[in-house]
Amino acid sequence: MLKDLFLKDWHYKLLSLFLGFSLWLVVNLGVRVPILVEKNIEIANENPHYTYKLDRKRVRIRLLVIERFSLNESLEGVKAIVDVKGLDEGDYMLKVHVESPFKLLAYPSEVQPQYIKVYVRKKPPEGR
Repeated sequence: MLKDLFLKDWHYKLLSLFLGFSLWLVVNLGVRVPILVEKNIEIANENPHYTYKLDRKRVRIRLLVIERFSLNESLEGVKAIVDVKGLDEGDYMLKVHVESPFKLLAYPSEVQPQYIKVYVRKKPPEGR
């Protein structure tokens, strides 16, 4: 009889548990509020044979954060990244990607500017 209590219609019970937990999270975590942070742009996948110059060093990121938490650690984990993988010498307009390790706490919603100019040049040969 006790076994039937737990196992009968178990999928409905699991769904109701999930919905109840989701509602509890929404009520207890509060609403998301927007904040603006400025971050330095990092270059990903650099080729050691090239040098990279960005037309700007910082971007402004709009984050939606849960107002009940102290977000110093999670804000420090937010990164603005430009991927230069496979680029040859030249000038490129590349999209800035934003990464947040705690998307539940700090969700990146916008980055300004979205694209930046990257100048790729071959490194001069090293003298002996």
